[in-house]
Amino acid sequence: MTVPCVAVATDFSARADRAIDRAKLLQRQMNGTLCVVHATNLPVDDTPDTAALDLKMRAATGLTGSEDRVSFAYPHGMPPHAIAAYCEKQDASVIVLGPARYNTLGDFFLGTAVDYVLRNTTRPVLVVKNRAHDAYRQIVAGTDFSPGSAHAILEAARLFPEASIHIVHAWQVPFQAFNKDAYVAEEMERQSNDQMAEFVSELASKQPALADATSEVVRGGTYDAIKKGLELDPSALVVLGSHGAGGFKQATIGSVTSDLLRLLETDTLVVNAKAAGS
Repeated sequence: MTVPCVAVATDFSARADRAIDRAKLLQRQMNGTLCVVHATNLPVDDTPDTAALDLKMRAATGLTGSEDRVSFAYPHGMPPHAIAAYCEKQDASVIVLGPARYNTLGDFFLGTAVDYVLRNTTRPVLVVKNRAHDAYRQIVAGTDFSPGSAHAILEAARLFPEASIHIVHAWQVPFQAFNKDAYVAEEMERQSNDQMAEFVSELASKQPALADATSEVVRGGTYDAIKKGLELDPSALVVLGSHGAGGFKQATIGSVTSDLLRLLETDTLVVNAKAAGS
């Protein structure tokens, strides 16, 4: 049986503390290994000062590197590239990142850099914003009923088997400015509910625990649906799949993802649909 590997990236600043604390908690929950990664930003032919980096790593993480199943890694290169390549090579079960300065040259966890990581790894990516007081008890998962979003929910159920899952879908009336008749909205909502029932049934056939998942269709956009779902538990983990159509089109690569990661105040797990073959 493969031992789960939790990888967490740090730039040695306090901004990464919450991600590191969450990664430590995940390691214990999964009974796996923990790898703390700091990209050196050095060319491949340069030799990093490992002793100096170890000192910084210990100060930043509170870890010594000698703990059971804990290791430090210092891959070469630009942070987004080095982190994605290293975690992919190590077959990390999940990559944990913390928010930093948004969309600036110094930011390698949100904005264009997180887009790079998402495009270049099939590993689930957990962006941590909140303090890790306890395990996730509730998951709010967005879906457009695509194979990619189904894969994301199945991955979330595998990674967090103790959490309850609430699935939300955003629906809108096409050409709303012209389709003002009530029956159009009623038909769209009915179709969405039918699709949701079929979608959840299919998920449960692959993961029986998901037979207990709750669901809701919400009129509006992606953000509206997720915020409605978070009313159940504002500290819930949000789960998104990386490809799809409709309400969650490009939900994790592109402007929608950047907007959600910037606007949502809760932790978000992004699962790349490439791993599902979609």
